[in-house]
Amino acid sequence: MKRLMLAVCLLSAMLSPIVADAAVTTAAIRETVEFVTKKFSKEAAEEGTELLAKKIEVFATKYGDDGLKAVRELGPQAMTAAGKAGAQAPAAVRAMARYGDDGVEWIAKRPQNLELAAKYGDDAVEAIVKHKEVAEPLVKELGEQGAKALKAVSPQQGRQLAMLAADQSTAAMARNPQLLGVVSKYGDNGMNFIWRNKGALAVGTTLAAFLANPQPFIDGTAQLAQAAGENFVKPMTEGIVGAIDWTVIAILVVMMVGLGGVWRSYLKHRAALRKAAP
Repeated sequence: MKRLMLAVCLLSAMLSPIVADAAVTTAAIRETVEFVTKKFSKEAAEEGTELLAKKIEVFATKYGDDGLKAVRELGPQAMTAAGKAGAQAPAAVRAMARYGDDGVEWIAKRPQNLELAAKYGDDAVEAIVKHKEVAEPLVKELGEQGAKALKAVSPQQGRQLAMLAADQSTAAMARNPQLLGVVSKYGDNGMNFIWRNKGALAVGTTLAAFLANPQPFIDGTAQLAQAAGENFVKPMTEGIVGAIDWTVIAILVVMMVGLGGVWRSYLKHRAALRKAAP
C-alpha cells in the first residue's frame, strides 16, 4: 500500500508541470480567441466565432507562441497567409509574429522573399522588412553575409550598398565578404566611410589596407592615401628584389671582371708595340 501511494505521488509530481503548461496554453488560446473576435469582429462574424476559435486552436498548436502572436497581430489573414506559404509556413508565421503587416506584405505574400527567409533565417527577414525592394536582390546574391550587412544599416546606407553592388567599377568590392563583415560590424559609420571612399577602395591595395584594420580609418585616426602608398611601395620593392636572379648577376660580375682583365692586357700589349716601334 505504501509503495502504491509513493508511486501515485511520484506520477503526480511528474505530471504537474505538463498539466500546468497545458493550462497556460489553453488560457493563452482562449485569451487570443477573445481578443481576435473583438479586434477583427467583421472577419469573425463572417467566419463564425466557433469555427474561428477552432482554427486558432489548431494554428496555435502547430506554430506555438509565434502562431498566437501572428493571429493577434493580423487576425484570420495570418492563418490564410500561412496556408498559402506551404513548406515555408514556419518562416512566414515567424515573420508575421515579429513584424505584423510588414511580415505579411514583404515575406509571407512574396514567394521569393519567403524562400530567402526560410534559407537565411531572421537576419534575412529583418533585412527585407527594413530595406524592402532594395534588399531582395542583395540578399539573393550575397546570401547570409549580405543579409547581416543590411540588417546592421539604415535604409539610406542600404541603398548605398545596393548602388555599389550595381556599379561595375565597385561591384567586386561590394561583394567582398570581408567588406560585408565590416558593414555588419560597424553599421552606418562603416558604410558611410566606404561610400565616401568608394573610388579609393576600388583599388586592390587600398582595399587590402582598409580591411586589414578598418577601425582607425573609420575613426579618422588613419588615412587611406598613406596606407595605400605604404602597401604599394613595399610590395613593389619586394617584388623587384624577389624577381632578381642572383645566379645571373654572379655570372655577369665574373664576365665583367674577365673582360676587364682582357682589356688591361690589350692596353699593355698596345703600349709595348708603341715602344718597340722605330
